[in-house]
Amino acid sequence: MNIKHKKANRLLVLVFILSIVAVGYANYEKVTVEDGNRKIVVSGFMNTVEDTLEKGKINLNAYDKISAPLDSKLSKNMKIIINRAKPIDIVIDKKEEVIMSANTKVSDILMEHGVEIGPNDEVTPALEGSIGEEKEIKIVKILEKSLKVEEEIDYKSIIKYNDDMDKGKVNLITKGEKGKKVIEYKVVYKNGEEIFREMLAEEVLAEPRDEVVEKGTVQYVATSRGNQRVKKVIKMTATAYDLSYESCGKNPGDKYYGITRSGTKARPGVVAVDPRVIPLGSKLYVKALDGTKDYGFASAEDTGGAIKGNKIDLFIADSKEVYKYGRRPVMVYVLE
Repeated sequence: MNIKHKKANRLLVLVFILSIVAVGYANYEKVTVEDGNRKIVVSGFMNTVEDTLEKGKINLNAYDKISAPLDSKLSKNMKIIINRAKPIDIVIDKKEEVIMSANTKVSDILMEHGVEIGPNDEVTPALEGSIGEEKEIKIVKILEKSLKVEEEIDYKSIIKYNDDMDKGKVNLITKGEKGKKVIEYKVVYKNGEEIFREMLAEEVLAEPRDEVVEKGTVQYVATSRGNQRVKKVIKMTATAYDLSYESCGKNPGDKYYGITRSGTKARPGVVAVDPRVIPLGSKLYVKALDGTKDYGFASAEDTGGAIKGNKIDLFIADSKEVYKYGRRPVMVYVLE
């Protein structure tokens, strides 16, 4: 019986020793956990912050923050504070998504989610600021690029007038060719849209070759004598005159009666002009524009006090025809 009693006592001593060792690794603690508006007291044999959360059946989500690392040793009257992550709207390059974070500083939130900010990007609120009540971060991406573009260089068209070639005829002497150049631009994009472009450099790869075109200047007017070459065409207002006193202010027998400014006799085919517009002595063809008969070939030999600018006075021998003529639009061709 004594031997059995001794064995029982030894077993009790061993259990006591093991209990002392176990208590050395996990003390009995009482810890307060603040989780938002909740206060939870967790008590028991615990050694670390993680033990406390497990004991209190308190779960942490991916972006929640806790006041001490999970492997931290517990201390007397220790308080653990949990800051739960909240949803935040983030708009990047016009694309919106919702992220979770317990941070309040904008730069910390972006770093936590691996959002890279370029040197020219616009961030609202500012990186060093705090997230507002709206829980929204807006990022406008500003990107600068160097862009090389190959462009065409337009050629010039050089016109050479040929006084021996009919008007309306065109002769291509040299065919034009566009040149090429490379332009380097600095381009600024805002949220992917171009907002600024500045030329930095230009290199000509091939010079353009100018086009050379020959154009005729010779005009013709169709007459009863065939086509006549024309130096000048003028649209004018025509009137008519004769040798009556009402037209020339002279009576038969008066000095210079019936004599033109050029010293020739007034006769059909003689016209009065403004010498500043049509020089005296010019050969003309007067074409009616109102559907009536052309006055036809004429010679600029006279002038008149009322004939100024684009006006012409046509000599007609018959006073009745002068009266009927009135005022008409005509095209006057100055012949070569």
